[in-house]
Amino acid sequence: MILLFLFVFIPHGCDSAKRYAGTYVSVSEGEPSQMETILELKEDDNGVWRTNEKEVPFRWSVKGKEIRLHTKEGGVITGKISDDTITVTLPGDKVMTFKKRHAY
Repeated sequence: MILLFLFVFIPHGCDSAKRYAGTYVSVSEGEPSQMETILELKEDDNGVWRTNEKEVPFRWSVKGKEIRLHTKEGGVITGKISDDTITVTLPGDKVMTFKKRHAY
């Protein structure tokens, strides 16, 4: 009975996608990018992909170490999560890496 209570009523912090909520900034290897890209993951499963030119809203979900960004147009961008880094593969096989911005 106690195990059932612990399993049902205590949140599973390790499995919670909410821990990934935050602001992620693109990092480039080699040449610095002219355009910074920001990936904002909100706790309500909504998000915004922001560049100097525009903002694109999306919904996001996490399963294991995979993140999925669901666009309003019906597309899905998948990525991998590793600690405070997200790496996504865009159409055309372009790979982008984002590092979480920590508040100080």
